[in-house]
Amino acid sequence: MWALAVACVLALAFGLTQYKEARSARTRMQAAQQRALFNLVTHVENLEASLAKARASSSVGQQVNFLTAGWLNCQAARSDLSLAGADGVDLSGPRRFVATVGDFALVLSQKLARGETVTPDEWAELARLEDGVKELSGVLAKTAQASVTGPRPARSALLEMAASFTRGSSRAADSLNHGFSEIDQITQSIPAPVYDGPFSEKNLEAQALAQPGPLISDERAKQIALSFLTPGESFQSVSVGTVEGAIPSYVVTAKRQDGSEVATTVAKQGGAVVMATDSAPRGAGAIGMEEARNKAMEFLKSKGFQSLEETGWRKRGANANRVVFAYVPHTEVSAEGGNLKVCLYPDTVKVEVSLDTGAIVSFDQMNYLITHGHPGRVLRAPIISAAEARSVLKPELQVETAEPRLCVIPILPTTEVMAWEFRVRSGNDTYLVYINAMTGKEQVVLQLIEDESGAMSV
Repeated sequence: MWALAVACVLALAFGLTQYKEARSARTRMQAAQQRALFNLVTHVENLEASLAKARASSSVGQQVNFLTAGWLNCQAARSDLSLAGADGVDLSGPRRFVATVGDFALVLSQKLARGETVTPDEWAELARLEDGVKELSGVLAKTAQASVTGPRPARSALLEMAASFTRGSSRAADSLNHGFSEIDQITQSIPAPVYDGPFSEKNLEAQALAQPGPLISDERAKQIALSFLTPGESFQSVSVGTVEGAIPSYVVTAKRQDGSEVATTVAKQGGAVVMATDSAPRGAGAIGMEEARNKAMEFLKSKGFQSLEETGWRKRGANANRVVFAYVPHTEVSAEGGNLKVCLYPDTVKVEVSLDTGAIVSFDQMNYLITHGHPGRVLRAPIISAAEARSVLKPELQVETAEPRLCVIPILPTTEVMAWEFRVRSGNDTYLVYINAMTGKEQVVLQLIEDESGAMSV
């Protein structure tokens, strides 16, 4: 009896500790989501003001500033939406609307910066989007207010707010779900602007494979998936679904007894693996970057990739136990004096390696499948020489590379140009400057960020 009593006391103590930890976690989650919700309100209100000021301004410089500020607020709002959403409500519509507004503002600002004129129709489109933002702002403000003032019988305000974000909530009339449902309806009803940008409708449509093959069965997709990341491993269950999108595919989900999964997307046409992810828990890093880099390259070679070049790497933090490597293929074009090597940046392949065992934990070749070997891609010799491109750079820039790299860079999801890539320094900062190899104009400038977390361009 004494032993049973002690066991009961210990069990109660353990249960109470777990309850407190769970309640603390819910409280922290609620606080983060509520913070994101009010930040979202602020950024959308600032977006509305920026668009209105851009339309009212008579100065091109001011118009560029206000349109750029609008784009920046859209970027922040998209991040807030990911944290502030309510379970059971699809927020793909609001995310797409905010992205489209920001993209449209950026396209107009870039047009003005190039010395071009924004047409009356484009200003009218901006005004229409501003009306949609204004309506969105109003509903967001009401939703945020309701999240802290709505009726919550028999519960503290904090726990009720947390419960409203908890999966499986039975409150059909929950203020947040209702508010976000209304937001989704508003954004879905606003027609997308007609323009040429990354989030325009024509650039969000499904894109055909560059080299499609015959249709495969779901059983064949299952065989391909199970032999890709984890060949020979046994799983507790395997299911096969389908997904439409840029590449219509089968999604094969293999589940282990510990609950971890390997999800593999296989293209319906041809059976190429579009992407794959292994969610198995990982330990602390035990291998170095060079060994991880070798593991990634060995994996790529085993899958038939023989001529890829690394273009960057990234951890999710300085002490993260995974690292993602990005690779691109290259080709050649005929020119006077011989063939020129051309790196194909749109054809990116990504491989993620676990630093505990060197296992491949994710793979992504969606861009590669859409662009590499596409019959519509015709590469011609550059009109502008490397020396002519170098003369376009500002004299005070310090060029770090003896010879620039000739490459194809994406401008839009369906548009690419050939450019000379120069790695330059200005003070303590490093940049990649791309000079159009056909026109000689500066096309893109990216800042290169290199630290213990990775080497990336932004």
